[in-house]
Amino acid sequence: MISQNQKKLIRSLHKKKFREQHNLFIIEGIRSLQEALNTKSQLKLVVSTEEFSKNNPNLINQLDSIQNKTISKTELNYLSPSTSSSGILAIYKIPQFKNPNWEENIIFLDQVSDPGNMGTILRSACWFGISQVALSDGCIDPFNPKVVRSAMGAHFCLSWMGTIELKDLKNLEIIGADLQGVGIDTMKKIPKNWVLAMGSEAHGLSNDVKAQLDQTITIPKIGIGESLNVGVAMGILLYRLTQ
Repeated sequence: MISQNQKKLIRSLHKKKFREQHNLFIIEGIRSLQEALNTKSQLKLVVSTEEFSKNNPNLINQLDSIQNKTISKTELNYLSPSTSSSGILAIYKIPQFKNPNWEENIIFLDQVSDPGNMGTILRSACWFGISQVALSDGCIDPFNPKVVRSAMGAHFCLSWMGTIELKDLKNLEIIGADLQGVGIDTMKKIPKNWVLAMGSEAHGLSNDVKAQLDQTITIPKIGIGESLNVGVAMGILLYRLTQ
């Protein structure tokens, strides 16, 4: 059982202002929770159905019995921001934002507002070993439940720098992705450490960001189509830049 106050807290975390107020966010699903447990992140509360607990004893046994509360499927569906709950929901502390590590590469996202794209980018970053993520004003909250769900546990392998300006990252060479850039196979020598700036699929990089780029690159089009999904483009560019 969980208290009414705990229910109110979970429901409030559907909204950004309350996530910021409480410094907490929601994760759902086995994979995301397992990633969180593997990194020893600050778990505050878990709620799950009896059926889920019976079917996933290995995961449940990793949880402190005080933190893990059993509730009905109806209650979980009410608390979950998803239209269909996976059977388990956890509350975690939002990680503290960190200063840049100039010995590692950085992803800078410029007004990326689609939660699915944001989640895909975060998963790609983890896959290619990029841990540092910085956001411009106008980006969707990375701890939005839809972003967290689509990122599939990526939040727990990343070092967050929060919302900053690109000029604050000028210690590294800044590479921007734009349709007018040079092809990734013909770009000049890739620096040891860099910032990769990506804009939204609809608008691309802002003029302010473009003015600060050291290099501008693109993915050459072979077939037809107006543009690539920004999440897909990020994966291709990270593969090239990390080779």
